[in-house]
Amino acid sequence: MSILVKHADLAALDRTLKSAFLGAYEGGGYTPRWPLLATRQSSTSKKNTYPSIIDAASIREWNEGERVVNGLVIEGASVTNQKWELTYGIRREDLDDDLTGTVAQAVSRVRSGAGKYLRHPDKLIFNIIKSNGTALDGVALFSASHPVNPKDSAAGNFSNTTSGALTANNVAAARAAMMELVGPDGDPLNENPNVILVPPAQETTARKVAQADEVVYSATATDTREFNVYKGNYTVVVAPHLAASFSSGSDAYWYLLDTNDPEDRALIFQEREPVELVTLFDMADPNVFQRDEYIWGTRARYTAAAGNPKKICRRTG
Repeated sequence: MSILVKHADLAALDRTLKSAFLGAYEGGGYTPRWPLLATRQSSTSKKNTYPSIIDAASIREWNEGERVVNGLVIEGASVTNQKWELTYGIRREDLDDDLTGTVAQAVSRVRSGAGKYLRHPDKLIFNIIKSNGTALDGVALFSASHPVNPKDSAAGNFSNTTSGALTANNVAAARAAMMELVGPDGDPLNENPNVILVPPAQETTARKVAQADEVVYSATATDTREFNVYKGNYTVVVAPHLAASFSSGSDAYWYLLDTNDPEDRALIFQEREPVELVTLFDMADPNVFQRDEYIWGTRARYTAAAGNPKKICRRTG
């Protein structure tokens, strides 16, 4: 015998699905990686404009005379939000004929959808890295022609990409190169590069470089070993999205980042509207009436972008 689903049943199903979605989204067993790498920026409009305040002034000794007024040059780069959706539907007769079983399937689908949203920002962030998106200075994130000072060509360019396998020596060289980068005022920008980002194929090597007590500098019959002076300096972040088995991924690349300033990083996650869940379960709803189908759908607005290229370097072996 079929079951006639009442309004009370649909209201209860609505509450059950929303609770399942929220529970899976807030405690779904997945720890996003992007908060370790990217700046989180809220958005209140269609797009955000990120000003790059170019400050070439230096502190000067004031012996006599008036102050020297240094003008600030403000450049801007815009990042436009994207809109996302994920929608599921159940035929009314399926719910009428098997309320308990269909509800169980619906809860499973909703929890799965919540997990997809939980992982989605990571996908966007790592796609920026793989596609070499445009940084805030208007140049590809990884490039040999980043301007030191966009308003002064005489200041020259810098590179944040080169060759070099993941070894203790090469990490030290990349660290030194990042620490020597200067701003328009001539002062160093990166005091302490602190994150090694790798695909799974390089995880073991990365953890040895970052966490081992000793480092082998010469893998010969008479190994040259030294105390690992950088032990504890780096957080290792392993991103499956960067693997060669994923679209545009590569097991050869590894990355060093300075993420100490949460407002100034190489990557940006920009959120306009968080994920919302809307259910159409009222039997008088036009969609239910016309299509004989119950709907629940999600919607969100956010995006990812490349940020400050001086906060990241890429090497390949």
